[in-house]
Parts: sequence; C-alpha cells; structure tokens
Amino acid sequence: MYQLKLALRSLFFRKSQYRSLFLVCMFGVSVSLSAIFISEGMIDAMNMKAKIYYGGNFAFMEDSLEDGLGMENFMKKYEKVRSVFPKDADVSYRFDLDGRSSSYFFEGTQALQQTIKGCNFELEKNLFDNMKFVDGGFSDMNGTNGVLISKPIAESLNVHVGDSMTYMVKTYDDAINTVDVQVKGIFQDSSVFGMYTSYMDFSFLKSAYGRPETFANRIVINFPGKYLDRKQSEKYQAELEKLFPMYRLVDNKSDFIERDDGPEIAFALIPLSANLTDVNVMEKAMDAVIFFIIAVLVVIIVAGIGSTYRILVIKRLNEIGIYMAIGMKKKDISLTLLLESLVLLLVGCVSACLLSFVFCFVVSKFNFSFIPSFDIFLIKGNLSPSVNVIWGVTVIVAVISFTLLAVFYSAWKSIKVLPVKALATVE
Repeated sequence: MYQLKLALRSLFFRKSQYRSLFLVCMFGVSVSLSAIFISEGMIDAMNMKAKIYYGGNFAFMEDSLEDGLGMENFMKKYEKVRSVFPKDADVSYRFDLDGRSSSYFFEGTQALQQTIKGCNFELEKNLFDNMKFVDGGFSDMNGTNGVLISKPIAESLNVHVGDSMTYMVKTYDDAINTVDVQVKGIFQDSSVFGMYTSYMDFSFLKSAYGRPETFANRIVINFPGKYLDRKQSEKYQAELEKLFPMYRLVDNKSDFIERDDGPEIAFALIPLSANLTDVNVMEKAMDAVIFFIIAVLVVIIVAGIGSTYRILVIKRLNEIGIYMAIGMKKKDISLTLLLESLVLLLVGCVSACLLSFVFCFVVSKFNFSFIPSFDIFLIKGNLSPSVNVIWGVTVIVAVISFTLLAVFYSAWKSIKVLPVKALATVE
C-alpha cells in the first residue's frame, strides 16, 4: 500500500514539524485518561468505605410493624440466607447500635460516636483487610472487649492501642450501663463512614446493650472485590422470596424501614446502593465534572491538531501538486494525508496510555490522609487509580475520529486547487 509508505516517509522526514502535534495529542489524552482513572479509583474507594460500614454488598433485615427492626433466633435465618449465596460470598451477622446513646470516657475526656457496630471479625476478614490501621488491628477481636476506633477519636481522647476506656451506653431497657473496653486498633479514616464509627465484638456489644445472644439486627453479605448490578440483586431477591416473606427490592433503605404496608413481619434485601442515595448524587456529580473536563480537553486536542495540520497541508501544496502531476488521484492524496495523521494519533495515544499509567503509579505512592475529610476517597491512605477500559477507549476513539475529520476537511480543501497552482506554491 504505497499511500502508507508515503505517509510514513513524510512523518520521518518532517518529524520536527509534527513534534508539536504529537505532544499535544500525548499530553491531552494522558491528562484525560489520568483524570478518568483517578476519579474511578476515588469512587471505588468511597464504595469500599461504604462496604465496610454497611457490611458488604447486601444487608438482609427483618422488620415488624409493631416491634421495628431486629431478628430473634437469627442463626436459623442466617443458615437459610447462607444457602442462597455462593461459597465465595462472605455471609455474616451484625448488631448495629445508634452511638448517640453512648460515649467513651478516658481520663475525664468524653467522645461521642455516631454508630457502634458489633461484628464477627473472622467472617468479615476480607472487608476489614481493606482498612488502614495506624496502630494495632482487628486480629483476635472476636470474643473480647476490644474496640476499633478512628484516628481522630483516638487523638481527641489521647488513647493508644492497649489503653482501657470506659464505655457508657444506654441499654435496651433505658438503664445506664458501663463496661471497660480495650483499644485494639486505630484506623485511618476521617470520612463520614469512619470518623464517628467504632467496631466491637458482636456478642460483647449486645451484652453491654442488654440484648440476648440469639438477637441480631442484620445479616450482611459481601462479595470480595465485586459490586453487583440490579439484575444480580433481583436474582438473589427471587431466591430469598422462596424462603421468607420478602418486601420488594428497594432503591432507598428508608422505604423499607418506614414502611406502613405489607405483612406484619417482612424481610428485605437491601443492596449497597440503597444505603447510598446521598453518596450516589455525589458520584454522579463527580462523573459530570470529569466528563466536562474531558470534553474540553478533547475539543482542545482536536482544534489544536486540526488547525495546525491545516497550516502544514497548505505549506505542502507544492508536494500535492507533484502528486497530481504524476497522476495520483485526489482520494489517494487524501488517504495519504489521513494515514499520516492516523499514525501520528495512534503513536500519541499509545504514549499517552503509558504516560498516564506512570503518572497514576506515582500518585498512588503518596499518602493523602493529611487532607481533611479526603479519606473517603482513599484506600489505606493512598489514591488507588482504577483503569476504566470503556471510558479510556471512548476518549481515544473520540480524539482520533474527530481529529481525522478535521484533517480530512483541511486536506480535501487543499487538493481542490489546480495542479499548476499547486506546483507554483513554494513550501
């Protein structure tokens, strides 16, 4: 294919002229891809924080119109729920307590909490492995009076791993109970999901609150490293409907909690997304901002390369006249010019991919926990960029397609001149 040979030859001998076009393509696409990968990583980190907080991909809950949320004899229900989900899913149980009715005390200093979560740390190991601990950890938490607290709370109380605190809680019977708890781990999280949340042993927290051993208020299901879509949620909803009187699959958890219809006792499978209505709005806002930035960058790349290439084509009218004089057809000349720009764009985009991977790798090595409230976007204190192939390919295809259209327009206008006029033009 002689047009490709001519295109490669032209690029080689005019490389100084095309260097700026290559750099515009490489850096523009690189910035776009880096923005996509970093924002995807931030959203994934936020979802991971939410998974730890809510216990995974699903929460299975029971509600009585008379008594509210709670499961008596939860182990029987746990076994049934466990039978529905595959073996690679972590199925556990929790006792979530409103922390506003309780406080920690240490040497005269008080710290309030938003939520206290009683967990089985062995069953939820895959979740807690994603926590970044600045001191201690969650190993050997089961069956103890240990507690995991956030770094900001530890600093406000001036406590360290191994210290004993007093935990005061208003019990189920409206009495005041105090128990000693030992700090087992301090985790790095100042986000809405972590700062005012602490974790205790499932049985210990229930005992302190005054609930029997057979009680739980949710069963949690986690698919490690996976996020399930609506279709998969509907599949498990249908399987559970064979075993329990299920409430409809909801998009907002409050629809189930505040229900005033249906059977006296109903069960619900609450997807992670149903807990994150406010977070989903923030995620969509981030996507909109990233989309706008990328659209602007693509326009700049296309306009920059297209306009510069038009000038280069005008300067090459003499060469185009020679091609016409020796009998090359206009479509062949246009194809040659398009192949030049296509090769340039492909090399630029490949270089952009490599550059964006390097940039993301470097960024992931820095700890950004020092930024207030930025922990919600971090995994173990670091940004963790995530490659989104679909978005990446879309950006590359858009850049190449629109740029080729701009180049074709410039080339077609140039080759419409008469061969004599083209030959008379000095490059």
